[in-house]
Amino acid sequence: MITEYFDRIKLGDRHVSRGRTITETDIVQFAMFTGDWHPAHTDARYFDADPVFGGRVAHGALSLSVALGLVTFWPEAMKAFYGIDKLRFITPVRVGDTIHVETEVTELTPRGDGKGVVTSAFRILNQRGETVLAASLKTLVVTEEAGR
Repeated sequence: MITEYFDRIKLGDRHVSRGRTITETDIVQFAMFTGDWHPAHTDARYFDADPVFGGRVAHGALSLSVALGLVTFWPEAMKAFYGIDKLRFITPVRVGDTIHVETEVTELTPRGDGKGVVTSAFRILNQRGETVLAASLKTLVVTEEAGR
């Protein structure tokens, strides 16, 4: 996603990440790490008959965490994750779903100190092309001169 210095990034720049399949192990390890053992994520029988989700789903934060690991952040230019706005979980992710990330630069805000904030539309999609999460992602990126 951020593979250039701030002064080389253009509005409309797009990136599509590689995919990654969410596994049973991912869900169990995430529950263990975070302490989030809600039965929606960890009890197959509890949610089998659920009218809203119709079965067990991955943690939304797990999907977001995996997605952030899928995007490319070039350390020489991208100095900090600056924030997420308008985060929405749209479609559940389940064991066996393969997700990928699509981004598009929507705003460039120079800070005047050799850095700028890059705002990108950030979408996670599943293997069926359904958007599972949408947000506005902000990163702090240096200019080429500041990065030397």
